Amino acid sequence: MRRITLPLLFRPLLPAALALVAAASAGPSAAQIIDSIEVTHDGANALVRIRFAALIQYLRHAPPTQGQTVQVFFQITAGNEDVFGTREEQRRSPPNDILPRFDVDYPVQGLGTQRRIDIRFAEVTRYRLRPEDNRTLLLVIPLSDEALGRLAPPKPAGVEPPPTTAAPVTEADKEIVPLVNAAREAIATGRFEEAVLALNRVLNMPPNAFSQEAQELIGLARERLGETAKAKAEYELYLKLYPDGPGAGRVKARLAELSVAAVVGRAPVEAPPLYAAWGSLSQYFYGGQSQVETTTITVTPATNATTIDVARLTSTDQRQLTTNLDATGRWRQGPWDTRVVVRDSYTYSFLNGGSDRNRLTAAYAEGRHAPTNLFGRVGRQTGTSSGVLGRFDGAWLSWAARPDWRLNGVAGAPVDAGPGPDKLFAGGSIDVDNVLPGTSMQLFGIAQRAGGETDRVGLGGEVRYFDPNRMLYAVVDYDPMFNAFNVAMAQGSWQFGNGTALNLLADYRRTPTLQLGNLLLAVPNGNFDTIVDTIGVGAARDMAKAFTPISKVFLVGVTHQVTPQWQLGLDVRLSSLSGTPATELAPAQPGSGNVYTYTMQAIGTSLVQRWRDILVVNGSVMNGKLVDGWQAGVDYRFSPWEPLTVQPMYRYYRQEDSLGARLLRHMPGLRVIYYLRERFSLEGEYAMERSKTSGAAVVDQSTRQFWYVGWRWDF
Repeated sequence: MRRITLPLLFRPLLPAALALVAAASAGPSAAQIIDSIEVTHDGANALVRIRFAALIQYLRHAPPTQGQTVQVFFQITAGNEDVFGTREEQRRSPPNDILPRFDVDYPVQGLGTQRRIDIRFAEVTRYRLRPEDNRTLLLVIPLSDEALGRLAPPKPAGVEPPPTTAAPVTEADKEIVPLVNAAREAIATGRFEEAVLALNRVLNMPPNAFSQEAQELIGLARERLGETAKAKAEYELYLKLYPDGPGAGRVKARLAELSVAAVVGRAPVEAPPLYAAWGSLSQYFYGGQSQVETTTITVTPATNATTIDVARLTSTDQRQLTTNLDATGRWRQGPWDTRVVVRDSYTYSFLNGGSDRNRLTAAYAEGRHAPTNLFGRVGRQTGTSSGVLGRFDGAWLSWAARPDWRLNGVAGAPVDAGPGPDKLFAGGSIDVDNVLPGTSMQLFGIAQRAGGETDRVGLGGEVRYFDPNRMLYAVVDYDPMFNAFNVAMAQGSWQFGNGTALNLLADYRRTPTLQLGNLLLAVPNGNFDTIVDTIGVGAARDMAKAFTPISKVFLVGVTHQVTPQWQLGLDVRLSSLSGTPATELAPAQPGSGNVYTYTMQAIGTSLVQRWRDILVVNGSVMNGKLVDGWQAGVDYRFSPWEPLTVQPMYRYYRQEDSLGARLLRHMPGLRVIYYLRERFSLEGEYAMERSKTSGAAVVDQSTRQFWYVGWRWDF
C-alpha cells in the first residue's frame, strides 16, 4: 500500500487553504453563535446536528415531537456572551436527499440568561430533539419510504451481506431490529456509509442479540468503502470477541483476502463522486435612535433651596448596512472528501465618524483520506475541545489509529486572544470511544506562548455519555503553571417517557481564560514585556491570577408536557462572580455574591391550528447582593398564511440595586418575515425600549428605537 504523508494529505487543499489563510488575516472575528449544520443518517433516521460556536446548556424546546417551526431554548455557559445576539444569524440546511430543506434562525436577542433558535422546516415534520454534548443539538427524524428509495442506487454485484446470526430477539432488543434491518438493506444496495452509521449505533448499545452480527457487518461495510485498515480492525475485533462464532470462518476469509489485496494492489470499492455547493447571501440595514432626558435635583444646604435641571439629548446611534456571506463547497472523489467553508460579514457605516469593518468568522479547508483514516483542517475555525477555547487561525490534524481511537494535533493563533502580545499555541489529544457502552473520553494537553513566556498550559480531559434519552458531559482543564483549574464543568439531560425532561449544570471556570496576559487587566495601558521584566514571571502570574474572576453556575431545569398543546418549564439558577483587588489606577471590584434566578416558562403550540403558532410566556425573579430584578415577557409567532410569519413580542423589566436606584424598562417589538420564493425572503423588525432610572438626585428617562430590514437568498 502506498504511504500517505502529511504533505500529501493537504495537497488537494493547498490552493484553497492558502487563499483562506490570507483571508483570515484580513479582518477580525465576530461573535457568531451557530457554527455548522450537518445532516447524516443511521439507516432508519435522518440525524441533524446543529453545532454552536459557544458552549451551551439546553433547556427545552417546543413543539415537543412534531411541527413546522421548532423553538429551542438554551443558555450560554462559555463564550463572549455580551455580543451574542447583536446580529441576526441564519443557516440553511446542506443539500441532501433525505429531508426537505430547513432553516435555523438565531434572531436578534437582548442580553439575558436564556437564548433561542428557531428551526423552520418546509413541511410539518416529526422529530426527537435532545442535546448530544455541550455544543451540539441533535434532531432525529424518521426517514420516509420515499427518502429511502431516493438514496438507493442500482444494486452492485458481490455485496450481499452474510446470513443473519442473531440470537432470538428479546423485548429489550426490539428497538434494535429496525437498525439492523436498515444496515443489511444499505449494504445490499451499496449504501455503505449509511450502514456504518446504523451499525455503530447498534455496537454502542449494551451487548444484545445483534452485537455479533453487527460486528461482522461493520467490517464488511468498511471494506466496501475502501477503509481497509478500519475493516481489518473490525474483523480482528470480531475474532477476538467471537472466536467460535458462526461468522468466524467468513471473517477469516475476508481478512485473508484483504491481505492479498494489499499485496497485489487491488483497488477498493469507492463511493460515488459528489460535487455540491450551498449557502446564503443576505443584506440587512440596521437603524437606531435614542432620546435621553436627565433630571438633576440639587438641594442647597444653607437655604434649603431646590434646583431642578433638565437636559435632553437626541442622537442617531446606529445606521449601517451589513452584508453576510455563508458558503460551503464539497468535493468527494475516490478516497478523498474535501470541504471549503467561508463565512464573512462586512458592515458599512453611514454615521459621521463611523467605521466600516469586516468580520471573518470562518475560512477553512478540510480533507479526509479514507484509506489512511487521516483528517486535516487549515484556516480560521472554532475549537471548543482539546483545550482549545474559541476561534483560532491554524491547523487541526486527526488520525484514527483504530476504529475506537483517534490521535489529534492542533496548532495556531487565537483570534480573540485577550490582553497581551500575539499568542501561539500547540497541543495534542487522544479520543477513545466505547470505553463503556455509550461512553467516550478524551485526554488533552495544550500550551500557549505570549511574548516569549508561557501564557497558559491546559491539562485535562472530557467524558461523554449518550443514549436515546440521556446525555452527560464533563470536562476538566487544569493549569499547572498557575496551580489552578481553568474549567471544571458537568452537565446532563434526561428525557423521561412521561413528557418530563430534567437538565442539570454545574460550572466552575475562570473568566476570561486564565493566562499570563491577564496581568494587563490590572494595568490596562501597561506594556506586557516591561511588567514581566520588572516584577518577574512568578509575580506576574500571581497578578494575572488575582485579576481573573471565578464564575460559578449551578442550574436545575425541569420541563413537563402538561397537555398536547402546553408545556411548563421551571429553571433555578445559582451564579456568582468573584471580585478583583484594587490597583493604583482603579478601586477594587466587589464580587457579585450568590445570585438566585428563578424562571417560569409556559409554551403553547398549535393554539390556532392553521396558523402553526407558538406562544411563549415567561417570568423570572433575580435576587442578589447587589441587584434584585423582575422580568416578564410574551412572544407569539404565527403564520396567518403560508409565505408570511408574524412575531409580536413584549418585555418588562424592573430592578433595584443595593444603593436604592431603580430601573424600569418596557420593550415592545414586532418581527415580520415574508418568503417570496422558497429560497428568497424579506425580513424586518421594529423594537422600542423605554426606560427610567431613578436615583437619589438624578432621574434618567430614555427612549430608544431600533429596526432592521433586509433580504436573504439561499443558494
